Amino acid sequence: MEKNINQLIQLSIKFGKDPDYIIAGGGNSSFKTADKMWVKASGTSMATISEDGFVCLDREKMQVISQKQYSSDTSLREQEVKNDLHQAILFPEGKRPSVEASMHEIIDYAFIMHTHPTLVNGVLCANNSKEVIAELFGDEVVYVPYIDPGYILFKEVEKALLQYRKEKGSEPQLIFLENHGIFVGANTSEEIEQIYADVEQKLSAKVSSYQDVQLVYESEQLLSLVNPLDLGDELNRAHKIANVSELSKKYVASKEAFEAVNKPFTPDNIVYCKSKYLYVEDTDSIKQQAEQFKQQNGYNPKLIAIQGKGIVAFEESEKSAQIVLDVFKDMMKVSFLTDSFGGPRPMTQEQIDFIDNWEVENYRRKMSKASS
Repeated sequence: MEKNINQLIQLSIKFGKDPDYIIAGGGNSSFKTADKMWVKASGTSMATISEDGFVCLDREKMQVISQKQYSSDTSLREQEVKNDLHQAILFPEGKRPSVEASMHEIIDYAFIMHTHPTLVNGVLCANNSKEVIAELFGDEVVYVPYIDPGYILFKEVEKALLQYRKEKGSEPQLIFLENHGIFVGANTSEEIEQIYADVEQKLSAKVSSYQDVQLVYESEQLLSLVNPLDLGDELNRAHKIANVSELSKKYVASKEAFEAVNKPFTPDNIVYCKSKYLYVEDTDSIKQQAEQFKQQNGYNPKLIAIQGKGIVAFEESEKSAQIVLDVFKDMMKVSFLTDSFGGPRPMTQEQIDFIDNWEVENYRRKMSKASS
């Protein structure tokens, strides 16, 4: 048992440290025995995870979530599911298991690794995503159109798994979630790594300029331009981190160009960057534009794009600002990659509103800041 938990920890750290797979507290991992499951705690960073970063759950109690009828009211239902998830905790009591723990439970493999790979999301956030996945992976994988995270996503994945088992008589090792990420299951950690390597190889072969996009993160400081500006009291006090790169220049070249990254692609984009971003053409009026942004959206911009210059992230701490910048850089990269698969397909406003108001994601955002 100790050997398997150590393998789970090492596997989690391997993917957690790679920003091409996971940024900040995103993604989750698990290991199952016949009666127990260790799953990453919500908001915990896999890059530095230890055994204390996992929650051990009673699998029999987890199965209640699959069998039970919950309220039709979205908020009440998610609270009911959260309560049942809490009832399944064996140890430790003080941490919340990943909201996707139920999906880890129903996938019939010992090790599960869920990540949000840039290359994979370059397909899953594109207009032709379903066709591309079918072309490359055939019917040996499960593809799930976008569903709001939480219980209804779990039930949709469960439905797809049951159908796959009925048709194939086996368990899929790959589940692709539209505008979200990928679940990989196997009975050994080595096989998990091999499956991910195979996925990357297949997808990268479809992107003629994939190596070019790997090189766009040569970063410079834009702060010498921003620091002297009066941004208003709150933004003046915020920690700022700037980026100038080939990719950021591509998207800040004009307001029209910025439209390709002006809406989130995945729930994680919203958790860390929120769903609105400020594009500035005239820095002389940046304070007024920032104030207007706050009046319209109820919060200060976490990211300001300056025409022809680059992007600047704003947060309460240096680490949090770096996360905002890293997530938005990943968004730009995903948008760039979607051009090879039919162009970008951002989240709809209805999908965005659900994440913005979901208590689970607000908790994850809070936990991420607490570790900053």
